[in-house]
Formats: sequence, structure tokens, C-alpha cells
Amino acid sequence: MEAKLLKCKLCDKSFSWSSHFRNHQRTHSGDKPFSCEVCNKSFSRSSHLHTHKRIHTGEKPFRCDVCEKSFTQLSNLQVHQTIHTGEKRFKCEFCDKAFPTSTEFLIHQSIHTGENPFSCELCDRAFTRLSALVEHRHVHTGEKAFSCEVCKKSFSHSSTLRQHHRTHTEDNQLRCKVCKKSFSRPLRLQEHQRLHTGEKPYKCEVCHKDFTRISGLAIHRRSHTKKKKTFRCDVCDKDFEQLWGMLDHRRIHTAGKPSEACD
Repeated sequence: MEAKLLKCKLCDKSFSWSSHFRNHQRTHSGDKPFSCEVCNKSFSRSSHLHTHKRIHTGEKPFRCDVCEKSFTQLSNLQVHQTIHTGEKRFKCEFCDKAFPTSTEFLIHQSIHTGENPFSCELCDRAFTRLSALVEHRHVHTGEKAFSCEVCKKSFSHSSTLRQHHRTHTEDNQLRCKVCKKSFSRPLRLQEHQRLHTGEKPYKCEVCHKDFTRISGLAIHRRSHTKKKKTFRCDVCDKDFEQLWGMLDHRRIHTAGKPSEACD
């Protein structure tokens, strides 16, 4: 008995299961018989509709056993887990750079090949990803397929919708109570609030000077190391602790002043 019985007449691909064959045929016909009763978005497969519904219900059944972060799809969890494992299975044959997902790998390869396989039939603009082409088409159609579930406002691009979401969530939560300034990340808000409180939680273990940011402490620590001056002017051999100081100094020479002016 032959394993593959059902053959597509359009592309000659064969299938052993009738359900898989029907799903495949919809890629040619564009038929999307499964509709969401909440937003009326349609899908070619019932499994895709089932996954989509989690956007409305907030259900995230796939949880990371390391950090307990949850996801709506198993594939998203599997990609996330590479953060913990460090696994990068997809290796570029041109530069040996490795990637945790096939999507990142294919996008990277286009740097070497220059290939943009997805072209817009209306303006001939090309893209490395199909999803980018789909979103680009909205420029021509005027379609706003991405709708905010809070205020129902619609957008042409998913990235614009994500930015808009902050007006309902992050932007309201991450707002300074003193000056009302908003931040996209909790860490940035926390650092900002120290400007008002005067808190300096990062202390130098050598001279006990305090800093509001750990990055400020890291820069300060260089003043205690043996090799203080690491950036040298190639004209007069004067040394500087920071690159920007050396670059600022070099203007003396580019302005036509002799090296004696550096003393």
C-alpha cells in the first residue's frame, strides 16, 4: 500500500492524510473557513483559530520551567527556552555565526546573499520576510488589520499597535509620580526616581563614593585602576582616560595648532 495517496494537482505535493490534503489546498485557494467570533478574523485551519482565540482570552498554557514565563504557543516557548540553554542550532555557512531559530537564521543569510525573496506586486519593493511583505501591503490597501482590544483603534502595522498598547498598560504603569515622565522599562523608571529621592545605591568599594546608576559606578572604578589613561593621541602622545576626551583633544591638531599647545 502506497504511503502517499492524495496528490495536489497544482503543485504535485502528496499527502497520506485527507485532513492535511484539505489544509494544503487552502494555500492555493485562499479559503479561510474558520472565523473568530470576537474579531471576525478568518483562518485556513481550525488549529490556527484555536491559537488566535488566546489573544482574546489571555490564556497562555505553555510555561517555561526555568523562569515560569508563559506563552500562547508551544513554538514560542521552545524559542524562549534557548535563552536559558544557549542552544544555537542554525549555523551560517558564510560566517559561522549561529542562531537559535530558523527565522533569525534565514534573515541573517540575506545579508550575505542579498536576497529579498518576497516582492510586492504593486510597487516591486522586496522583503526578507513574508510577514513584512504582508504588513507592507496595507500601505496600498489602506487595511488596518491590527486592532487594540482595549479601545478598538486599528493600525496598519503590528509594531504601531504594540507602541499604542503602552498608552493603556506600560505607559500608565511606568510613570513617575513626581514629574509624570513615562518610561518603557521598569529599570529606567527606577533609575529616574532616584533623581527625586537622591538615592544612590551603588557604592565604590575603594573610596565609598555613591552613584545612582551601576553604569556610573563602573565608569568611576576606572579611576582607581593602574591603567588610567588608555586612549593616546597619535599626534602628541598625550593620554586620556576616555575616548571622547581624546577625540575632543584632537581638534587642537586638526585646527592647525602645534603639538606644543598640548603641554
